Amino acid sequence: MKICINPAEKMTPVERKQAIEDGKAYDRIRCIPAMGELKSQVGGQTIWDMWHDPRKIAEIEVSAFNRFGHDQMMIGPNSYGIADALGADVIYAEDKLPYIGKNCLKDYQELSGYEPLDAKKDDRIKTFLNAAEILADCAAPYVPITASVGGPMTIASYLRGVEYLLRDCKREPEQVHRLLRLVTDSEKSCMKAMGKYGFSIAMADPVANPELIGPKYYKEFAYPYMKELTDYAYEVTGKKANLHMCGRTYSIWKYFSQLNVQFLSLDNAIDLNRAKEELSPYLAIAGNVPPVEVVMNGTKEEIFQSVQECARIGKQMEQGYVLSTGCEIPYGTALSQIDWFMEAARQYG
Repeated sequence: MKICINPAEKMTPVERKQAIEDGKAYDRIRCIPAMGELKSQVGGQTIWDMWHDPRKIAEIEVSAFNRFGHDQMMIGPNSYGIADALGADVIYAEDKLPYIGKNCLKDYQELSGYEPLDAKKDDRIKTFLNAAEILADCAAPYVPITASVGGPMTIASYLRGVEYLLRDCKREPEQVHRLLRLVTDSEKSCMKAMGKYGFSIAMADPVANPELIGPKYYKEFAYPYMKELTDYAYEVTGKKANLHMCGRTYSIWKYFSQLNVQFLSLDNAIDLNRAKEELSPYLAIAGNVPPVEVVMNGTKEEIFQSVQECARIGKQMEQGYVLSTGCEIPYGTALSQIDWFMEAARQYG
């Protein structure tokens, strides 16, 4: 697999990131559209391949980078991969996003039969470690690579079921903490294994959205484990993690500044100007072009306009800014839309 740098670029993504961190001149702001399974469309692979074949996982990342020239590759295991390894009923199809079938954890008494994952021994996780080894050799000198480990509340919900988990936060809080400890320790094992390849860590925990669980439960059940994980990611990789949070997260912003993160990715539901004022003194921000209304369904002019506005605000961020989408761009989006997104990034970044 060969890495091809877009001829419109003056720097590789690794050079750009290093220049920004060193306070030196750079050509444009970093740009990381959240593409997820959409990347499989570039090389004509299936979504199943993207989750199960190490060679094809690597090929998908390289093919997508060679076409778009974005500033970060990302592989799993993600929330689905870790939940799958822990016994969740994850259903994969060739052309549909993964989803959960039946809840596998019917009763908390069953937790006595669970052990945290040993990432280096678990066959499901080794799929992603094998892909990491391929990318570390061919791509890491040119493009920063991140391994996603999902988020504790989200993985727990894949095992227990969202409705049951939220109910249990009130009725059986001790058992929820038992489950979250299992999940967190499993994520830490994956982080440590990925650290061998020099990758940074990415996390996303949509079920921890305060619009879903409320700020009280976020403080009790989500924040302590996310704090532990961001600290651990830095300990085992030497790099701060990236975190994406879905929804209107204003009520929990006071916790974000205490997390050991490189940048916080915000949903397009968030006012980027407000993030500039209240969050950017403490941490870098990524965001937040609307992935559906603008990137998937917008015209070229609408994509350019949204990118220009986000870049204008982002350049005023005190701790730095990464141009991104507010959430994942849907599978099935025309690839030309991403081409326009990157073209706009090069023009306005």
